[in-house]
Amino acid sequence: YLLSTVVVFGLAAFTSNVQAQDLNTMKKQRETLKTSLDLFDKEIELLSEKQNNEKKVELANSLNRKADKTSDGFSKSDNVKNVANNAKDAARALKKSESANKDVLKSNNKIVDLEADVRKLKLKLDAMEYRVEVTQK
Repeated sequence: YLLSTVVVFGLAAFTSNVQAQDLNTMKKQRETLKTSLDLFDKEIELLSEKQNNEKKVELANSLNRKADKTSDGFSKSDNVKNVANNAKDAARALKKSESANKDVLKSNNKIVDLEADVRKLKLKLDAMEYRVEVTQK
């Protein structure tokens, strides 16, 4: 009777140990998968922001050229009304140009932040025990 009791307790301990190992393995795999998904999301966001940045840079360059032309083009004239209108137009163009340049700066900063996040996630994944492989069916 004692031998069978020892075998049952030994079997129970072995089974619980195997289940604990499986649980730990599954937790590590889940963490790897979650980190990989975070990395994919950040990479998608980074690519999207880079595309938006190109459009913002083009718009800012266009507005900068327009502002330069507008501010360079007004000079003294006999007609005070024309000078005032030209000054207003130049001020509007410069304001639009400034706003576009701020948007480009914000976008550039966001790209830098996203690139840093991607680097951190890649380092974190490299340190993990498991890998996620995406394959095409």
